[in-house]
Amino acid sequence: MFNVQFYVDIKKWRAFKSSASLNWQRTRFLKANKSSVPKERGVYAFTVLMDSPDMPTHGYILYMGITGDSSGSDLQVRYGQYLADARRMSKRVKVCAMLDQWKDDLFFNFAPVPDKRVSLAKIERSFLSAIVPPVNKTDIDASVRDARDATW
Repeated sequence: MFNVQFYVDIKKWRAFKSSASLNWQRTRFLKANKSSVPKERGVYAFTVLMDSPDMPTHGYILYMGITGDSSGSDLQVRYGQYLADARRMSKRVKVCAMLDQWKDDLFFNFAPVPDKRVSLAKIERSFLSAIVPPVNKTDIDASVRDARDATW
């Protein structure tokens, strides 16, 4: 059994507005699906999704990140880096645990944001402060992070 607590600031959740239109797509997190992820900058989120005929569809956002804001990386490269992390333990213990624990129900959600005038870091900070995914450690507003940490 693996226990994860989730924290959502409902006011920030409802107030979240991205500075760019986010056209979210998702793919099951498998090596075979890497080519379905575009070679563009953007935002991404890992979700665990339970989809069983015996239960209603149910999921959680576990982790959110960006790629290509201050680096030359893209969504497909970042996807490949997570595939590599899944094969070996890295220093990112929570990320490796996420990739291992939910490997059968893990999805990679992504929204390309090709316009380089859009700050992905601003989208990330706002998103993380509204959702506060349990695997993310940084880039969350201090007041939100402190409230989350006080409940864990």
